[in-house]
Amino acid sequence: MRLLPLCLVLVAACADFPELEGVETRAAAQADYLELAPLSTLLAEAETGQLIDGTITAALEARAARLRARAAALRASALTPAERASIRRRLARLRAL
Repeated sequence: MRLLPLCLVLVAACADFPELEGVETRAAAQADYLELAPLSTLLAEAETGQLIDGTITAALEARAARLRARAAALRASALTPAERASIRRRLARLRAL
C-alpha cells in the first residue's frame, strides 16, 4: 500500500509534457509585468460592489442607449401610412379576383 503513491509519482514523471519554448509571442515577451495589488485592497473593492470605474460605466450606458434607439428604429415600420393603405387596397383587389 505504501508503494502505490511511489508508483503513481514514477508514472507521472514519465509523462511527456508539451514544449513551452517559443510559445510566447513577441508582444507578451515585451509586455510590462502586471502590477501586484495587496489582497486587502482588492477585497475592499469587492465588498463595495464597484469593480468598474466611472468611465467604463458611462461608456456602457451610452452604448446601451444607442442599442435601445437602434432597436426602436428597427421596430418602427418601414412603410408610411399612405404606402400601407395602398398595399391594403391592392391586396383587397387581388383577393376579389
